[in-house]
Amino acid sequence: MLRLFLGLYITLVLGFALSITAVDHVFTWLLDGPLERYHREAVRGPAYSLVEQLRPLDSGARPQKLAELQAHYGLGLKLIETDLLQLDKREQALLVSDQLVVRKDFTQFIVTIDGGPQVLSIDLPAEPEVTEAYTIGAYAMLAALIAIALFLWVRPHWRDLEGLRLAAQRFGDNDLRSRIHLSRRSNIRELADHFNQMAGRIEGLIANQRELTNAVSHELRTPIARLTFELEQLRQLSRQEVCGALIDDMHADLGDLEEMVSELLTYASLERGATEIKRETIQAANWIDSVLGAVALEAEAAGIQLVLDACTVQSIRIEPRFMARAVINLLRNAIRYAEREVRVRLEREGEWYRIVVEDDGPGVPFNAREKIFEPFSRLDASRDRRTGGFGLGLALVRRVSQWHGGQADVRDAEAGGALFVLTWPHDAA
Repeated sequence: MLRLFLGLYITLVLGFALSITAVDHVFTWLLDGPLERYHREAVRGPAYSLVEQLRPLDSGARPQKLAELQAHYGLGLKLIETDLLQLDKREQALLVSDQLVVRKDFTQFIVTIDGGPQVLSIDLPAEPEVTEAYTIGAYAMLAALIAIALFLWVRPHWRDLEGLRLAAQRFGDNDLRSRIHLSRRSNIRELADHFNQMAGRIEGLIANQRELTNAVSHELRTPIARLTFELEQLRQLSRQEVCGALIDDMHADLGDLEEMVSELLTYASLERGATEIKRETIQAANWIDSVLGAVALEAEAAGIQLVLDACTVQSIRIEPRFMARAVINLLRNAIRYAEREVRVRLEREGEWYRIVVEDDGPGVPFNAREKIFEPFSRLDASRDRRTGGFGLGLALVRRVSQWHGGQADVRDAEAGGALFVLTWPHDAA
């Protein structure tokens, strides 16, 4: 706190001193004319009275008369020869027009008596002398008052900043639940809120990473164990037809591994933004037909009717490969749980594109609608690949939609199943 206080204090004092000096010089220059006129008008009456008393006298009698008048005026009065004053042209013009000449920062006034070589000088009383001790004391008092005011202002800021520093330190020491809570009157409340949001995001990412690591190890271990067992069985069998079936199973397991690794790599690249994705403007009807064609055989094998309800847009601007991957994942998820049919729509509402995938399956419970979009999160806790997939498909869907500036969510379908909606904004750039 001391370092912060001293830095602000020195900056404030220097700025205050420079500001006063600058303001004094600027306003003195700006107000020079008005102030001169003001002082001239203030002294014009006494000057007129003195000149009227001195004008009838000759130059020899004037000093004596001025000495008599001096006792009745709180002013310094002197008779001066014009040649000794070194008047400039402006001052000479003022004297010729019987106006006062103002000098010495408005403390000396010169007026002509009768237009002759002798003029009257009027000096205002000297200001009271301020000793050096008083000057030092005044400035010290001013500095102390500034220090008190600054301390009262700095202290709550320092307290809040110190709380933020300690929270960041605890977070850095692996206390991922560390947060800071400040009063609404705090000037760094917004900064603290951003810190809390960042901490929550990092905590979530690390939790997902840990879950991802555990899930990957579990998912990879199962097909590898099956392959190992099948290979051992293959060594013990002699009949070719049985060997062929085992080899087919092993190829299927290897296909599962390849598919999961592909999903993992795609999701990881999108999550960290390493993949360069470029949007293109493409024909919507051709694109959605190709996407439906990619899963047509799977739907037919599962006895599910795949229906394109509507495609109401002519073109869309997307990254075709990743968006197709996301929609295919939605379709495969719908085919897995549908009873008879899966319906698809591609449409536009205002500035938003929307792909809707609707099935007539069991639907998704309300309290699980956010969880299913998390990596390796599935409603089926058994992690059976024939009922729950790998748990990456919907996570990839949401990540692709977020990259396009949109979102993915799930609702209840009219037929009682699940209705997945993938939206993203129109981008004509």
